[in-house]
This record gives sequence, structure tokens and C-alpha cells, in this order.
Amino acid sequence: MNPKRIALVKRAYQKLDKDGSGEVDYNDICDVYNASKHPAVLEGRKTERQILEEFLATFEMALSEVPDGIVTLEEFLEYYSSVSASIDNEDYFE
Repeated sequence: MNPKRIALVKRAYQKLDKDGSGEVDYNDICDVYNASKHPAVLEGRKTERQILEEFLATFEMALSEVPDGIVTLEEFLEYYSSVSASIDNEDYFE
């Protein structure tokens, strides 16, 4: 990613890291993302917590074989590096 994109992704990560611990986990996102309307929750197959933990795991997949529910800045940057590769337009990426 170019420096502008890296800075943008870092700012997004800082917003998610509500407690300033340098890690994003369930406690950081549980008040930000509402999973109550997710189809699996509505059907009773999963809890809201399970959905949010799966959401966090998507950011870990590039660097972790086994997600631990904690997203580091490195993992977040790696995820968005992959996303960035498919987006040519700076405004669209932002």
C-alpha cells in the first residue's frame, strides 16, 4: 500500500481500538457493530458474540492459522493490503 492508504488504515484501526491497548478484540467492537440482525442470529444458529468473533477472525486470516480473537495492527494492515491490491481508485479505497 502507498503511504496515504497505510495512514488511513492506521487511523481506522485506532478508532476500533477503543481502549487504546494496541489490540482490537470483542470488547472493542461489541458496542460499535450490531450483529443482532445477522441471519444466523435471527435463526438462532449463532450468538451475536459468535458473529462478532467471526468478523474479527477475517482480519487475522492472512497472518494467523488459528485466529485468537485479537487483531493486531500488523494483521489489520495485512488484511487491507490485500483489499488495496484490488482497488485502483484512491477515493474509492478511502
